[in-house]
Amino acid sequence: MRAQETRKGLWLWRARRGSVAVHIGLMMIAIIGMAALGSEIVFLLYKHRQMQMVADAAALSASTALSDGYPSDLNVEARAIAAEDGFIHSVDGATVTVNNPPLTGSNAGNNQAVEVIVDQPQTLYMTSLFRSGIFDVAARAVAKAGTGSGCVLQLVASRNPGVTVSNGAVVTLAQCSLAVDSTGSTSLSMSGAAVINADSVSTSGGTSVTNGASINATNGVKAYQPPVADPYAGVAMPAFSGCGAGFTNNKSYGHGTWTLSPSNGVYCKGLAFTNDAIVTMQPGVYFVDRGTLSVGGSVKLTGTGVTIVLTSSTGAGYATASIGNGAIVTLSAPSSGATAGIIFFGDRRAPITNLIDFGGGALINITGALYFPSQKVSFSNGITNPSGCTQLIAGEIQFVGGSRFQSNCPFGVVPIGASNSTLVE
Repeated sequence: MRAQETRKGLWLWRARRGSVAVHIGLMMIAIIGMAALGSEIVFLLYKHRQMQMVADAAALSASTALSDGYPSDLNVEARAIAAEDGFIHSVDGATVTVNNPPLTGSNAGNNQAVEVIVDQPQTLYMTSLFRSGIFDVAARAVAKAGTGSGCVLQLVASRNPGVTVSNGAVVTLAQCSLAVDSTGSTSLSMSGAAVINADSVSTSGGTSVTNGASINATNGVKAYQPPVADPYAGVAMPAFSGCGAGFTNNKSYGHGTWTLSPSNGVYCKGLAFTNDAIVTMQPGVYFVDRGTLSVGGSVKLTGTGVTIVLTSSTGAGYATASIGNGAIVTLSAPSSGATAGIIFFGDRRAPITNLIDFGGGALINITGALYFPSQKVSFSNGITNPSGCTQLIAGEIQFVGGSRFQSNCPFGVVPIGASNSTLVE
């Protein structure tokens, strides 16, 4: 009996009936697990592709904003685009980082490129059974603003004419263009054997070319075009403390050699350089608060990385400028920072009646932008500017009396009239 029981026990031990079901059960667990893991991997790939599309769109939008001058904080534009697609900065672990210029890649340091990085941790629940289920997913895109062809831009639509070229003045814009935002019937007025040589000319109003004047435009003259955006509209005018006790009014530098520092760069009710003065401006921002910046009398004025702001701390009597009488002015704008690309910065609140006058046989070598968005700028009386890269942006512009204005640069730090932005990384 005991032997029979022993044999029965051995038979049960060796029996294989039901083992297939056990094996299938174990395999099903593995199959289901692998399928779940596979679906989670597909989910990660989907989220990455979604983030990449969002990063691409945000970078393109921010780059377009950069070329148009709006907004000054590109984070606003890029994060608004990302939020529309469900990636809200600082919500649910999402971050939208905007770098201008990019910090990495082939466009690192390029001021005309915008880098956007979209990042958000994702939780994989099946994976968390075996290890940490939190995976960081990120996407990066870099877009570059289109290259603008403009170097002279008139901004105030109500001026008629917006640009005047007369009395033998010659405007030579090699490789770049003139854009006139005036909507008047004679937004561009030319007469008296004046000449414009340019890549192209566009106006938002009509043109008048009379009395021997001529336009030589490689790519033609186009009237009644959409206005061109102010490329520096998003650049905030630098702040300063204004003039108070201890400030000198009507500061003047005459015969001798002078070095100016931005640490003492607020000049109240005028600043004058006269009588053969040799003046060097150290890099930085200088303010003329009301009065006139006057440069004349064979003065030699030089400076690198300089921005001169013409303004008013009282809201009236905005500073003007007069450069003439044989002065030689050689200035270049900062290549980075808040006023990158801008040599002269006219307060946007100044009236159109404020005259910024470059004339009197002066010679100016300006590398950067003459930016007077609400004021009138005049080049007159034989002034020349042989500089290779000068941008001129003003509310109204006049070239008269044998003046010679030229620019050999297709764009400055910020292009005028940029074309569409493109993804470059």
